[in-house]
Amino acid sequence: MDPVDLDQIDTWPEEIVLFLEATATELRAERLADHKYTLSDTMHRLLNPSPPMHRWDEAKALITPAMANRDLRAFHATRLVDFESIRENGLLRLNPERDILRLKAALAVHMSPSEVMQVDAAVSKMIEADSHFVRREGAVWMTPLRRFLHNGGCEVFFESFGGKAVERIADYAGGKLGATLKQVGHPAVVVARFPAYGWCRFTEHRLPQSMIELYLEDQGDWEPMDYSWDIMIQRDIPREAIEAVVRSDDPMVSD
Repeated sequence: MDPVDLDQIDTWPEEIVLFLEATATELRAERLADHKYTLSDTMHRLLNPSPPMHRWDEAKALITPAMANRDLRAFHATRLVDFESIRENGLLRLNPERDILRLKAALAVHMSPSEVMQVDAAVSKMIEADSHFVRREGAVWMTPLRRFLHNGGCEVFFESFGGKAVERIADYAGGKLGATLKQVGHPAVVVARFPAYGWCRFTEHRLPQSMIELYLEDQGDWEPMDYSWDIMIQRDIPREAIEAVVRSDDPMVSD
């Protein structure tokens, strides 16, 4: 079965779309009333209960089981020297020993041996300063929406070979490492599929809310208020789950 693409409603389960279509007017009214209540003064909120969101709750209760056995399509922004390595090996979590060797090999044609050796000292400083570095950067981070590939945090992946982990190492190394990283490789996007529930602990809570907001946005005259999330996957993504590895300007990943 094809994965659900949050940017393409024609890939969503039919029962979800039919319910959202039938209740769109009520969903909008409930969300606007809730938003108005949230922005009201403290005394009003102390004296009055929040407005009911019956249709909203029904929609979330429908979406959760409907997505239980489905895959989601997600996107990982990066900067690659070798596009084929991900197609062949999948998207691998950070392994400091392996990946620092690969980093130094990529830098060797741009920097002197003494400059490349500064990477080791920078890594030691980074790990000493941030005890959570390896665990946090050791996850695979993705987004379920193309728009966030080209806006905000993902930009650092396009700008610097190695992404945020290596960007932080470069800050500790100083010198020309940071500038050199921006010259290595090409901005790219890895498109992959993953189970909607089970791989990312944030998805189960964020997905129903996001689907409602995105459906209303698709119908026009609606600006999503609370949608999307950072997908954090603490396992390697196998090559069978990789759908594509493309340049960042490829139409497949245009927002």
